[in-house]
Amino acid sequence: MSTKIVQIHDVHKIYSANQKSKRSSKSEAAPDVIALDGVTADIERGEFTAIAGPSGSGKTTLLNLIGCLDTITSGKIFVDGEDISVMNAMQKTLVRREKIGFIFQSYNLIPVLTAQENVEMALQLLNKFSKEEVQERSFKILEEVGLGGMQDRKPMQLSGGQQQRISIARALVKEPAVILADEPTANLDSKNSQMIIELMKKLNADHGITCIFSTHDKMVMENVRRIIRIRDGKIVAGEN
Repeated sequence: MSTKIVQIHDVHKIYSANQKSKRSSKSEAAPDVIALDGVTADIERGEFTAIAGPSGSGKTTLLNLIGCLDTITSGKIFVDGEDISVMNAMQKTLVRREKIGFIFQSYNLIPVLTAQENVEMALQLLNKFSKEEVQERSFKILEEVGLGGMQDRKPMQLSGGQQQRISIARALVKEPAVILADEPTANLDSKNSQMIIELMKKLNADHGITCIFSTHDKMVMENVRRIIRIRDGKIVAGEN
């Protein structure tokens, strides 16, 4: 088994502008947007890593490509040994479902479901656990992220920090190969941000699951073990 959980080779992502420029009397096409321009990087199993850069740098685009949420224009990306750059939509869905856990800055919880039901959905989609196993695993992981006793509350009955803990539990419960966290502290105050970072550090150490952040939060960057800096769609530095 390779020690590299994610391998990125000369990846380009170009968003084609199909609209015609309204300001041009000659109806010239608007220029394409180069979001990623020849990105190459490797991420080892068990890493606690940040892809850092300013808004518009390409960090979220890169995270979305790793997470099979978007399609590369050219290049190669391997996740847990599988070349996702040649996969069709169904194959990517399976990789996303089985190998990748997502944490979003807006939490992306289902408001009509309880905390436990939101977590249970991640396991139900795998279709390999009994109802009792789904409930037991979900209850246990909520306790692990500090939400014991709150499993029957709906998202709106919880604070932003607590809602983010639900999303962390949802990402972790299926024991993915990698967790992708897109600006997970962006909607939190400094106290809750620090609590979420410390929680993820502990889960990374306890479970050995690779965690990759996209961020421009200084607090996150101070706590990760490696920073991959990106600007204008290019890797500009990698720091251990």
